[in-house]
Amino acid sequence: MSDNPLGETIPNPSQYDPGILYPIPRWAARSLLDIDKKLHMYGLDHWHGYELSWLNQRGKPQVAIGEFYFSCASENIVESKSLKFYLHSFNRERFDSVEKLAAIISNDLSAVSKSKVKVSLKLLSDINAVPVQSRMGKSIDMLDISIESTQPDPALLQTEDAAAFDEQLFSDLFKSNCPVTNQPDWASFEIQYTGPKINEASLLAYLCSFREHQGYHEECAERIYRDIMQVCQPSELSI
Repeated sequence: MSDNPLGETIPNPSQYDPGILYPIPRWAARSLLDIDKKLHMYGLDHWHGYELSWLNQRGKPQVAIGEFYFSCASENIVESKSLKFYLHSFNRERFDSVEKLAAIISNDLSAVSKSKVKVSLKLLSDINAVPVQSRMGKSIDMLDISIESTQPDPALLQTEDAAAFDEQLFSDLFKSNCPVTNQPDWASFEIQYTGPKINEASLLAYLCSFREHQGYHEECAERIYRDIMQVCQPSELSI
């Protein structure tokens, strides 16, 4: 296993090398949130790889978009830069089918994450484009709010009515920062819940409070899930 490549200058690999993949234990962030003891969660991390190329048996370049599905129950996540360089390690390798390459990637990612990883490779010749998935529900980004906190603050969350309420909200304003390089990580969040109505302005202020927070995106998502469950107490929640 290599050292964490984030923040380091490393050359592109010249041959296939699964040792590039760098695992990050989920427990490191979850132990601070006490998630394993207090919350039962089901979910996955859905990754896309847009820099995947290899050769067929005659040396002709092939290109594809990869999709990788990691269970949130996996022991480890995979550091994103190491995954990018791992995919680059296939650039000079020959395979007689896309299925064989997908199986190798699945085995390698499963070994590092210590949980079965589903892999789907879509040849660019088979698709015209991969559209950006539109957000579902109601945007809360046009609300006129004042932001004072730039670190996660669950005390910002408020509910308006104890009656059961079904709603789906989204925001494109989320930003956090890589804990190693401090570079910004941007995201859109969809929040679907059943329970007491969440005050939309308070939810937007809470999401914006992550703006200077340093944390991997998996940790941020789980922190948001925990905070909404504990403060707003919905009977159902999906983010």
